[in-house]
Amino acid sequence: MPGFLKRHQRKVIWLVVIAFFIGGVGLFSLNQSGLFGGRSTADGGVSYAATVNGVTISKEAASNVYQNLVNQYYSYYQQIGQDPSKLFSGANGALATLQFQAEALESLIQQTLYDQAAKERRIRVDRSEVDAAYAAEYNYILAVNGIDEETLASYLASQGRALQDYQESLRSYVETQLENEALREAIVGAIEPTDDDLLGYFEANISSYDVPEEVRASHILSVDEETAHDLRARLDAGEEFASLAREYSEDLATRDDGGDLGWFGRGEMPQEFEDAAFALEVGQISEPVQTQFGYHLIELAERRAAHTPTLDEVRDEVRDDYVAGEESRRFSEWYEGFRASSDVSIGLPLVNAYMLEQEDLEAGLEEFKRLAQSGEVNDPYLPYYMGRIYEAMAARKAGERAELLEIAEPTEEEQAQIDELLRVQEEYEAAALAQYLLALEEVDADEDFVNRVLTLDPDSASARYLLGKLLMEKGDVVGAEDQFREVIYKAPDHVPAYIASGDLYLRQGASMQAVQRYEEALALRPDDATIMTKLVTAYLAIGYLGEAEETLRKIAQVDPANVRMQIAEGEVAHARLEDAVEERNNLLSLAERTPEVDARVSELGQQIDTYSATAIGRFKAGLERGGTLDLNVRLGQVYLLIGRLGDAESEFRRVITQSPYRVDAYRGLAEVLAQNGDVEGALQNLQSAYGRSLDDVEKEEITKRILDFSPGDMTTRLRLAKALGNQYKWTAATREYAAVLEANPESIEAYLGIAEAYRSRNEPSTAVEYLERGLTHAQYETERVSLYEEMLVAAQAVVGAGRPLEPIGLDARISLARLYLDQERDEKAAEQLELVQKDDPGYRADEVLALLIEAGVEDPTSEGQPDEVDPAGDADAASDGE
Repeated sequence: MPGFLKRHQRKVIWLVVIAFFIGGVGLFSLNQSGLFGGRSTADGGVSYAATVNGVTISKEAASNVYQNLVNQYYSYYQQIGQDPSKLFSGANGALATLQFQAEALESLIQQTLYDQAAKERRIRVDRSEVDAAYAAEYNYILAVNGIDEETLASYLASQGRALQDYQESLRSYVETQLENEALREAIVGAIEPTDDDLLGYFEANISSYDVPEEVRASHILSVDEETAHDLRARLDAGEEFASLAREYSEDLATRDDGGDLGWFGRGEMPQEFEDAAFALEVGQISEPVQTQFGYHLIELAERRAAHTPTLDEVRDEVRDDYVAGEESRRFSEWYEGFRASSDVSIGLPLVNAYMLEQEDLEAGLEEFKRLAQSGEVNDPYLPYYMGRIYEAMAARKAGERAELLEIAEPTEEEQAQIDELLRVQEEYEAAALAQYLLALEEVDADEDFVNRVLTLDPDSASARYLLGKLLMEKGDVVGAEDQFREVIYKAPDHVPAYIASGDLYLRQGASMQAVQRYEEALALRPDDATIMTKLVTAYLAIGYLGEAEETLRKIAQVDPANVRMQIAEGEVAHARLEDAVEERNNLLSLAERTPEVDARVSELGQQIDTYSATAIGRFKAGLERGGTLDLNVRLGQVYLLIGRLGDAESEFRRVITQSPYRVDAYRGLAEVLAQNGDVEGALQNLQSAYGRSLDDVEKEEITKRILDFSPGDMTTRLRLAKALGNQYKWTAATREYAAVLEANPESIEAYLGIAEAYRSRNEPSTAVEYLERGLTHAQYETERVSLYEEMLVAAQAVVGAGRPLEPIGLDARISLARLYLDQERDEKAAEQLELVQKDDPGYRADEVLALLIEAGVEDPTSEGQPDEVDPAGDADAASDGE
């Protein structure tokens, strides 16, 4: 939105400044850097990226400009909230890298040609003009970023740069741009359009001058809904919008202007904000509107309807556009001719092939083929680049064929062309598939790449397996398992699919299914130690310790030095240790101790020593051989079991330091702190664990542990209820929601939750009762909407799907419709009211009809009747007929 864009614009410019320094030297410092001069390599040859009419562009220059370009893209992507690393990841990222390298090199070639042309024409810019333009640019950078020279110098120093270097580079940039502008003017000459020129241009581009519907609005931004409602009440009481905006709005960019956002059209704001703003009447103020930024109160100041202007209304704009277009055309024609007649040689083989491809697909393909055959470059994505070209060539043939297919009755010759185009298209598609499959053997696949393969060959087991792995990494459990099942069905001997499916089940906690998958994989590869190790993990998850130990013995026979086997031995020892500690603690808690119990306690103590020593030894050995933080967590858990609290704390803290999102480490540290008497520290770590957990089973365990220490924490009890509900444990969820409501009868979230739980337990009448109670406590319109929406679901469940609602449900529909009307959601209101009429046409009929008319629905009772009825006329007609 404009306010936020104004606020972020400063950051965007600042980030561009940052990118310049991180990237090294930009285009504007090439002349000063001497990078056009060429540099000798250690073997006496000349290292260059390109030569232009005998002038050398070094690889260092090309690399610097490429890096600068990349950094600016990174800054932009980060500013708009997107992950810039995705730009250069996977196969598309490899292609993007090549594209950026080509763009960087072409920009250097272009600047070199500009310099040569300017020198030829003896174009020079007066020093005083450069000084003035530099001063203006430098001061603008400081002003727009709200900084002074000292701040800029401090930032540059933190980047290992000097202010003087920056100033010299900026001045060089300004001088280069002024020279380029002077060259452009000399090439283009004067342009004086006639009235006919302007009229023709305007008519040809009239749609670009259409003025869309625009509104001018102000807003007050609040970070929480309650504040927004409080401010709305104050506005209703007569306080001035601009004054409240200046005092309370969180949007610093518009606050001083009373929240004024200026004029804007559709597509410039977040969708929720736009919908609300454009639905308002001039002078009207909205209810709180939630967007990603918070809660907005919007006041509409003015509205301008969409219209198409006349030429006279936009003559100056049309003239500027015409002149700019004509300048661009003339200069482009000159440059293309100059570039074509120049002696340009590209020294970067892959970039050269890519540049050829942009001019001619076939020529680019041949060059990529030559590079692949000669071994001149070592890029695993070479087949991917060629596959993309084959795909483009196939798409071109498909387009030509589509045009011929539009002919109603093609001739024999045209039909032959259609058939030939299809043959060539399929040939190119087959070639693209072959190249893609070749690339998949060498590179890490990404989802876009795999989908390209599946588009060409839906039955490709390899591609479908890779897609399943990618979906698994993204957390799409259902989609991943569907892909693995499809692979197993079509290729029953595809062992990786069985393993991946087992991994997926194990991650979900479905350990028995994981065991089945691993056993199926092991049947195909009986001596595979990796599969057996995974099977051990699955056995441990379901408590099959005997089977786990037997499998470990088999691994020892096949691969006695297997590191994973040794770690698995530690896992088994850890599981045995847990059982032994639990049994010992139970025996020690007995009120009466017999000699047999004491003997068993002593025996268990020896087992605990043995198991703990084995587990610690195996886990430490695994860490020495490059093990992951999982082993540090396991070590901490073993130390915790045997009471070595200091060692346990060290391991858990080590994990948290290196990976602050490890839930198990926070939970382990919490138990250490609890045993040391630091309950507050334990609670803090349990809250950290909850905030980082994405698993409902885990969340249930964490919240229950928090409640052990703080049973009156209703926020946590509400979280527990939600976690139980997400696992369909509805009876347990109702108990927790009920406990929350007993402590806080105004918790709307608890009313909604307990209603869902009772409805899911097939007790919808009880759900309705709780929702009715919730309505008596609802303070805000949004709360009432949520309660009525849930009540409709419960009321429908009472009568059965598809059956007419009972009065309580019909009343809920009417109340919800009124709320929708208050929110200016007329279509939603009309939908509810029409459903009332459908279920019971006579129910509160006059009221429903009036609300429908308010919602913009024409009075259905007026159909076929005259617009006006004359009572006197009716009387005369009646008497005439007697």
